[in-house]
Amino acid sequence: MLSQSSAPVTADPLDYLWHSASGEMAFWLNGHDGPVGWVRAPHRGVQHLDKIQFSKKQHRFVFAEKFEVRYNQAFEQVVRACADLHREGKTFVTEPMVQALLALHKMGFAHSFESYCDGQLAGGGFGIQLGSVISADSLFYRVSNGSKAAFGRFLLHVRERHFSLVDVNVVGDHTVNFGEEWMPQWQFEQHLRNHLKDTPSISDDRPAPPLPW
Repeated sequence: MLSQSSAPVTADPLDYLWHSASGEMAFWLNGHDGPVGWVRAPHRGVQHLDKIQFSKKQHRFVFAEKFEVRYNQAFEQVVRACADLHREGKTFVTEPMVQALLALHKMGFAHSFESYCDGQLAGGGFGIQLGSVISADSLFYRVSNGSKAAFGRFLLHVRERHFSLVDVNVVGDHTVNFGEEWMPQWQFEQHLRNHLKDTPSISDDRPAPPLPW
């Protein structure tokens, strides 16, 4: 059961950052479609970075040589691909959210991870960095298994960069799952508070900015 806040998701990047740092997530209010707002659930989907699991089949897809994985090279393209209604007929990535994310990317708090095939964008996702907690909020693909390659290598990358946890919002019923599990919301919020002042970076050229306390 999701609990709703009274605040809508707006284009204000600091408002988006504040709700995210408070442990809320931008999602469908009923959990699966319709209006979008800031919500909490009794449990949060997370990926522990010491529990990444690739099955033999998925390992082949994640490390396929045809995919090159990059970070923050096509942020707006990734976000808008995730917002494309033609993918699944629905999306929780609204236009105000897109505008907030673009501003947060310029501020250094929002990142994308992308796979490329033959030099063309093949898949990827985006998320928000809060200290050493980074989210993976949505994925898309244009080439089969492009999102698996992007997400799987993203997990290994942020583990190497000393992030503490990946917030996946919900443990989805999908094929891109490399060990996601549910964490009690209170425990997630405690972990988030404890790690807000950590400063890992997704790449050397994008140092982690301090939160606007």
